[in-house]
Amino acid sequence: MTSAAELQGQGSYGGFYFGFCTLISHVLLAGITAAIVYKCLVLKLVHTAGHAFYCTIAFVFFMGEALLVRNSTYLESWLGPLNLNRLHAVLGLLAFLVGVGGIGIKTWQKLERKREDPNATVRHFKTNHGFYGIVGCALLLGSVLSGLPLYFISGGFTLKTLHRFFGLAGFLALMVSQMFGYNTGFGRRQWKPHQQKLFKFFTFIATITTANYEFRRFVRDIAGWATNYFIGSEAAEAREDL
Repeated sequence: MTSAAELQGQGSYGGFYFGFCTLISHVLLAGITAAIVYKCLVLKLVHTAGHAFYCTIAFVFFMGEALLVRNSTYLESWLGPLNLNRLHAVLGLLAFLVGVGGIGIKTWQKLERKREDPNATVRHFKTNHGFYGIVGCALLLGSVLSGLPLYFISGGFTLKTLHRFFGLAGFLALMVSQMFGYNTGFGRRQWKPHQQKLFKFFTFIATITTANYEFRRFVRDIAGWATNYFIGSEAAEAREDL
Protein backbone atom coordinates (compact mmCIF):
# COMPACT_ATOMS: atom_id res chain seq x y z
CA MET A 1 0.00 0.00 0.00
CA THR A 2 1.09 3.58 -0.66
CA SER A 3 1.88 5.49 2.50
CA ALA A 4 0.50 8.93 3.30
CA ALA A 5 3.97 10.43 2.96
CA GLU A 6 4.35 8.93 -0.53
CA LEU A 7 0.95 10.27 -1.59
CA GLN A 8 1.84 13.70 -0.28
CA GLY A 9 5.13 13.58 -2.18
CA GLN A 10 3.36 12.56 -5.39
CA GLY A 11 0.85 15.40 -4.92
CA SER A 12 3.54 18.00 -4.33
CA TYR A 13 5.48 16.75 -7.36
CA GLY A 14 2.37 16.93 -9.54
CA GLY A 15 1.57 20.40 -8.25
CA PHE A 16 5.09 21.60 -9.05
CA TYR A 17 4.99 20.05 -12.52
CA PHE A 18 1.64 21.54 -13.51
CA GLY A 19 2.54 24.86 -11.89
CA PHE A 20 5.72 25.00 -13.96
CA CYS A 21 3.78 24.12 -17.13
CA THR A 22 1.27 26.87 -16.35
CA LEU A 23 4.05 29.43 -15.94
CA ILE A 24 5.61 28.38 -19.25
CA SER A 25 2.20 28.58 -20.91
CA HIS A 26 1.50 32.12 -19.69
CA VAL A 27 4.90 33.31 -20.93
CA LEU A 28 4.65 31.61 -24.33
CA LEU A 29 1.02 32.55 -25.02
CA ALA A 30 1.74 36.19 -24.19
CA GLY A 31 5.04 36.20 -26.10
CA ILE A 32 3.65 34.63 -29.27
CA THR A 33 0.64 36.94 -29.22
CA ALA A 34 2.76 40.04 -28.58
CA ALA A 35 5.17 39.24 -31.42
CA ILE A 36 2.42 38.65 -33.99
CA VAL A 37 0.29 41.57 -32.82
CA TYR A 38 3.29 43.90 -33.07
CA LYS A 39 4.01 42.76 -36.64
CA CYS A 40 0.35 43.21 -37.62
CA LEU A 41 0.24 46.72 -36.11
CA VAL A 42 3.38 47.65 -38.03
CA LEU A 43 1.52 46.51 -41.16
CA LYS A 44 -1.45 48.67 -40.04
CA LEU A 45 -3.76 45.62 -40.05
CA VAL A 46 -3.89 45.73 -43.85
CA HIS A 47 -5.07 42.62 -45.70
CA THR A 48 -4.07 39.37 -43.94
CA ALA A 49 -2.52 41.30 -41.05
CA GLY A 50 -6.00 42.10 -39.74
CA HIS A 51 -6.98 38.44 -39.86
CA ALA A 52 -3.78 37.36 -38.10
CA PHE A 53 -4.15 40.11 -35.49
CA TYR A 54 -7.63 39.18 -34.29
CA CYS A 55 -7.30 35.40 -34.65
CA THR A 56 -4.04 35.28 -32.71
CA ILE A 57 -5.44 37.36 -29.86
CA ALA A 58 -8.59 35.22 -29.80
CA PHE A 59 -7.45 31.68 -30.43
CA VAL A 60 -3.96 31.75 -28.92
CA PHE A 61 -4.23 34.18 -26.01
CA PHE A 62 -7.90 34.28 -24.96
CA MET A 63 -8.53 30.59 -25.59
CA GLY A 64 -5.30 29.46 -23.97
CA GLU A 65 -5.85 31.64 -20.92
CA ALA A 66 -9.44 30.43 -20.61
CA LEU A 67 -8.11 26.89 -20.14
CA LEU A 68 -5.35 27.97 -17.76
CA VAL A 69 -7.37 30.17 -15.40
CA ARG A 70 -10.11 27.57 -15.00
CA ASN A 71 -7.63 25.20 -13.36
CA SER A 72 -5.77 27.79 -11.28
CA THR A 73 -6.07 27.05 -7.56
CA TYR A 74 -4.37 30.37 -6.81
CA LEU A 75 -6.97 32.38 -8.73
CA GLU A 76 -9.76 30.29 -7.22
CA SER A 77 -8.58 31.11 -3.69
CA TRP A 78 -8.22 34.80 -4.61
CA LEU A 79 -11.36 35.36 -6.72
CA GLY A 80 -13.58 32.59 -5.43
CA PRO A 81 -15.13 29.78 -7.50
CA LEU A 82 -17.98 31.90 -8.94
CA ASN A 83 -15.78 34.78 -10.12
CA LEU A 84 -13.24 32.33 -11.50
CA ASN A 85 -15.98 30.68 -13.55
CA ARG A 86 -17.04 34.11 -14.79
CA LEU A 87 -13.48 34.93 -15.84
CA HIS A 88 -13.23 31.60 -17.62
CA ALA A 89 -16.53 32.27 -19.41
CA VAL A 90 -15.56 35.82 -20.43
CA LEU A 91 -12.25 34.65 -21.89
CA GLY A 92 -13.96 31.81 -23.77
CA LEU A 93 -16.66 34.09 -25.14
CA LEU A 94 -14.08 36.69 -26.19
CA ALA A 95 -12.09 33.96 -27.92
CA PHE A 96 -15.14 33.00 -29.97
CA LEU A 97 -16.40 36.50 -30.80
CA VAL A 98 -13.02 38.04 -31.62
CA GLY A 99 -11.97 34.92 -33.51
CA VAL A 100 -15.12 34.91 -35.63
CA GLY A 101 -14.39 38.55 -36.42
CA GLY A 102 -10.88 37.61 -37.56
CA ILE A 103 -12.20 34.80 -39.77
CA GLY A 104 -14.87 37.15 -41.12
CA ILE A 105 -12.20 39.65 -42.19
CA LYS A 106 -10.38 37.03 -44.25
CA THR A 107 -13.62 35.66 -45.70
CA TRP A 108 -14.68 39.14 -46.80
CA GLN A 109 -11.29 39.74 -48.42
CA LYS A 110 -11.58 36.48 -50.36
CA LEU A 111 -15.08 37.37 -51.57
CA GLU A 112 -13.96 40.83 -52.62
CA ARG A 113 -11.09 39.37 -54.60
CA LYS A 114 -13.47 36.99 -56.34
CA ARG A 115 -15.82 39.87 -57.23
CA GLU A 116 -12.96 41.90 -58.66
CA ASP A 117 -11.64 38.99 -60.69
CA PRO A 118 -14.18 36.20 -61.31
CA ASN A 119 -11.41 34.07 -62.86
CA ALA A 120 -9.18 34.30 -59.78
CA THR A 121 -8.50 31.07 -57.89
CA VAL A 122 -9.62 31.64 -54.31
CA ARG A 123 -8.99 28.87 -51.82
CA HIS A 124 -10.73 29.31 -48.49
CA PHE A 125 -11.06 26.69 -45.76
CA LYS A 126 -9.39 24.22 -48.15
CA THR A 127 -5.85 24.64 -46.85
CA ASN A 128 -4.66 22.92 -43.67
CA HIS A 129 -4.60 26.30 -41.95
CA GLY A 130 -8.16 27.11 -42.99
CA PHE A 131 -9.54 23.61 -42.37
CA TYR A 132 -8.25 23.29 -38.81
CA GLY A 133 -9.23 26.89 -38.16
CA ILE A 134 -12.87 26.45 -39.08
CA VAL A 135 -13.07 23.05 -37.31
CA GLY A 136 -11.57 24.61 -34.18
CA CYS A 137 -13.99 27.52 -34.35
CA ALA A 138 -16.94 25.10 -34.63
CA LEU A 139 -15.68 23.18 -31.60
CA LEU A 140 -15.23 26.45 -29.73
CA LEU A 141 -18.86 27.31 -30.51
CA GLY A 142 -19.81 23.92 -29.05
CA SER A 143 -17.82 24.79 -25.92
CA VAL A 144 -19.61 28.13 -25.57
CA LEU A 145 -23.06 26.64 -26.10
CA SER A 146 -22.43 23.77 -23.67
CA GLY A 147 -20.85 26.08 -21.10
CA LEU A 148 -23.58 28.70 -20.85
CA PRO A 149 -26.23 26.34 -19.39
CA LEU A 150 -23.83 25.43 -16.58
CA TYR A 151 -24.41 28.90 -15.08
CA PHE A 152 -28.17 28.37 -14.84
CA ILE A 153 -28.51 24.69 -14.04
CA SER A 154 -26.51 22.16 -12.09
CA GLY A 155 -25.12 20.39 -15.14
CA GLY A 156 -24.59 16.68 -14.95
CA PHE A 157 -21.57 14.67 -15.96
CA THR A 158 -22.55 14.53 -19.64
CA LEU A 159 -22.88 18.29 -20.12
CA LYS A 160 -19.67 19.07 -18.23
CA THR A 161 -17.77 16.42 -20.17
CA LEU A 162 -19.05 17.75 -23.49
CA HIS A 163 -18.04 21.26 -22.51
CA ARG A 164 -14.56 20.07 -21.55
CA PHE A 165 -14.21 18.02 -24.75
CA PHE A 166 -15.30 20.87 -27.03
CA GLY A 167 -12.99 23.35 -25.31
CA LEU A 168 -9.95 21.08 -25.29
CA ALA A 169 -10.43 19.77 -28.84
CA GLY A 170 -11.16 23.27 -30.11
CA PHE A 171 -7.99 24.66 -28.57
CA LEU A 172 -5.88 21.86 -30.05
CA ALA A 173 -7.37 22.32 -33.52
CA LEU A 174 -6.89 26.09 -33.41
CA MET A 175 -3.27 25.79 -32.31
CA VAL A 176 -2.63 23.33 -35.16
CA SER A 177 -4.17 25.92 -37.48
CA GLN A 178 -1.86 28.52 -35.97
CA MET A 179 1.19 26.37 -36.71
CA PHE A 180 0.05 25.84 -40.30
CA GLY A 181 -0.49 29.60 -40.51
CA TYR A 182 3.25 30.19 -40.29
CA ASN A 183 3.57 28.37 -43.64
CA THR A 184 1.09 30.60 -45.46
CA GLY A 185 2.11 33.34 -47.87
CA PHE A 186 1.68 35.91 -45.12
CA GLY A 187 3.91 33.94 -42.77
CA ARG A 188 6.62 33.45 -45.40
CA ARG A 189 6.59 37.11 -46.35
CA GLN A 190 6.81 38.45 -42.80
CA TRP A 191 9.27 36.05 -41.17
CA LYS A 192 12.47 34.32 -42.21
CA PRO A 193 12.57 30.50 -42.29
CA HIS A 194 14.37 30.20 -38.94
CA GLN A 195 11.84 32.59 -37.37
CA GLN A 196 8.98 30.47 -38.70
CA LYS A 197 10.57 27.39 -37.13
CA LEU A 198 10.89 29.18 -33.79
CA PHE A 199 7.25 30.24 -33.91
CA LYS A 200 6.21 26.64 -34.63
CA PHE A 201 8.37 25.29 -31.83
CA PHE A 202 7.12 27.75 -29.22
CA THR A 203 3.52 27.30 -30.35
CA PHE A 204 3.86 23.53 -30.04
CA ILE A 205 5.33 23.81 -26.53
CA ALA A 206 2.57 26.26 -25.53
CA THR A 207 -0.04 23.82 -26.83
CA ILE A 208 1.33 20.93 -24.78
CA THR A 209 1.88 22.89 -21.56
CA THR A 210 -1.54 24.55 -21.77
CA ALA A 211 -3.58 21.47 -22.62
CA ASN A 212 -1.87 18.78 -20.54
CA TYR A 213 -3.66 19.43 -17.24
CA GLU A 214 -7.07 19.78 -18.87
CA PHE A 215 -6.40 16.63 -20.89
CA ARG A 216 -5.41 14.79 -17.70
CA ARG A 217 -8.67 15.81 -16.01
CA PHE A 218 -10.70 14.85 -19.07
CA VAL A 219 -9.12 11.38 -19.25
CA ARG A 220 -9.51 10.92 -15.50
CA ASP A 221 -13.21 11.81 -15.66
CA ILE A 222 -13.83 9.43 -18.57
CA ALA A 223 -11.90 6.64 -16.85
CA GLY A 224 -13.82 7.23 -13.63
CA TRP A 225 -17.13 7.14 -15.46
CA ALA A 226 -16.18 3.95 -17.33
CA THR A 227 -15.03 2.29 -14.11
CA ASN A 228 -18.23 3.18 -12.26
CA TYR A 229 -20.40 2.16 -15.21
CA PHE A 230 -18.90 -1.27 -15.84
CA ILE A 231 -17.77 -2.25 -12.36
CA GLY A 232 -20.89 -0.75 -10.82
CA SER A 233 -23.06 -2.76 -13.20
CA GLU A 234 -21.18 -5.96 -12.40
CA ALA A 235 -21.51 -5.29 -8.66
CA ALA A 236 -25.24 -4.72 -9.02
CA GLU A 237 -25.63 -7.96 -10.98
CA ALA A 238 -23.64 -9.81 -8.33
CA ARG A 239 -25.93 -8.50 -5.60
CA GLU A 240 -28.97 -9.58 -7.59
CA ASP A 241 -27.53 -13.08 -7.95
CA LEU A 242 -27.17 -13.30 -4.19
